[in-house]
Amino acid sequence: MILVAKFLCRILLALALIIILTWLVVSRPTFTQLVTDEALLFVTPDDLKNRVIFLSQNALPRDSKHPDNLNKAADYIKTQFEQYSANVSYQTYLAGKHEFKNVIAEFGPDTADVIIVGAHYDAYGEHPAADDNASGVSGLIELGKLLQGVNLKNKVQLVAYTLEEPPHFGSEYMGSFVHASSLHENKTQVKLMISLEMIGYFSELPKSQSFPIPLLNLFYPNKGNFIAIVDRLWANDAAPLKVAINNYTSLDAYSINAPSQIPGIDYSDHRNYWLFDYPAVMVTDTSFYRNHHYHHAEDTYEKFNYEQMAKVLYGVFKYIQVLDNR
Repeated sequence: MILVAKFLCRILLALALIIILTWLVVSRPTFTQLVTDEALLFVTPDDLKNRVIFLSQNALPRDSKHPDNLNKAADYIKTQFEQYSANVSYQTYLAGKHEFKNVIAEFGPDTADVIIVGAHYDAYGEHPAADDNASGVSGLIELGKLLQGVNLKNKVQLVAYTLEEPPHFGSEYMGSFVHASSLHENKTQVKLMISLEMIGYFSELPKSQSFPIPLLNLFYPNKGNFIAIVDRLWANDAAPLKVAINNYTSLDAYSINAPSQIPGIDYSDHRNYWLFDYPAVMVTDTSFYRNHHYHHAEDTYEKFNYEQMAKVLYGVFKYIQVLDNR
């Protein structure tokens, strides 16, 4: 019996060690303290809401079958950017018989290094797609407002992508692939690419958050009241962004480092920067692991917490400043 007990103890210790090591590698725990919570002094939730409403109600359907509506959305985004940036342009390309556009707003000097924040403005099918991804595009425009007048040392590009959704997801017709490929061809150095992918949906209900692997329930909350930053398994770009959000807002941020074989890890535009070995992360409310209206007609603007969304954007803005000074 003593030998059996010792054997079981060794197994339990080994399992505990495996869980701890997995926690350290996957969730990258950090120790932070709230320095300031001034997000709502700089970001207006109603501005975020109004942009989401326009994209999710006035530019529909905005899928690849309706290029005129995509152009309407692109024109709206360009006009919004032009309020804050003197350098806004379209990156156009052909997919089939139609021309599609990325919208690029540039801030700061023309440096060899560039910081990129992107979000896709197309939608799945004929759905309003408020969270996926009018929320990310609204946030992208808000970053333009925050960056206006900031004395940057490096170029910052805010890019609104087209054709992220099926049937073009994972293909060379994704707007983010076109953009990442052009950077690679021009030998541009990317300090970091941040993909804003569904950033508006939060819940305080117990068990409102699910995960692709049951083990992750040990590492993360079961309430969908946090923002997640997703990174490759052995990279270290998500944790510093998480620290910035936790230091400068009262919104809890968690990071995850995981292989792309786990469903959801590469389900956005950051995947195309990984293809060219650029550092890239995704900022997300975790999509269908929390928001069950994903890719449905019920993905509508009134379900959002715009104050939490404002904090996401302010945290990203503060981290852009950290990167810019690094």
